Amino acid sequence: MRHRIDVLITRYCLRARSLPSSCLLSLLSTTLPVSRIKIHLEKNPLFMALPSPAPSSDTRLKTFFRQYRERQLTSLVTSTTQVLLRACRPALVVDPVLYVPATRAERSLLVRWRLGWLPGKPEDCPCGRDRRSRRHFLECDLIPSFLWSDLPRCPPGSYPIDFALSSLPLGRSARCPPWWSSLLLMLWYIQRLCRPNGYYPIDSSPGASWYSRSARRSD
Repeated sequence: MRHRIDVLITRYCLRARSLPSSCLLSLLSTTLPVSRIKIHLEKNPLFMALPSPAPSSDTRLKTFFRQYRERQLTSLVTSTTQVLLRACRPALVVDPVLYVPATRAERSLLVRWRLGWLPGKPEDCPCGRDRRSRRHFLECDLIPSFLWSDLPRCPPGSYPIDFALSSLPLGRSARCPPWWSSLLLMLWYIQRLCRPNGYYPIDSSPGASWYSRSARRSD
């Protein structure tokens, strides 16, 4: 939303500069002792980052806006200490967890993990060894260890589940990765640990909807 506001302000300032001198806004900005455009709007970081001369076409201007936003996102993800931001893809794309083939329950698990609703509050884990946390799940006895091994190997400093989600292929026609069912089963176990009093049935074949579609495409 902040970027959208900056874009609107920048477009407004560029338009104001291109108005004829006889326009009312141009007359007001030159006659009034204090111009809001000069004091506030033109100090907008996106407007100040414009090259000189400014992009001459709307297409080039949109390209500049996108490149600026990508640089801002990369800087934010690499410099922040917030776990959820660091877990995001460093690219301006729709997260595949929103559109890959999945059941309603499976997509709920994926989205809740991305939003940080899992694991939630750091309360005592049913295993009795520690409080529920991302760090504890790596060694919790109630999560089968082979599930961690099935996930793609992540670089140092990355969390296996976050890295797996960021490794999901882009595109609605992409093939299902081999570790997809292990990822969903992992999130199901974590959900049970975080909500031990709830009832969470599990499919006999987690991720079957994506697997079956990939199989049909390969035939």
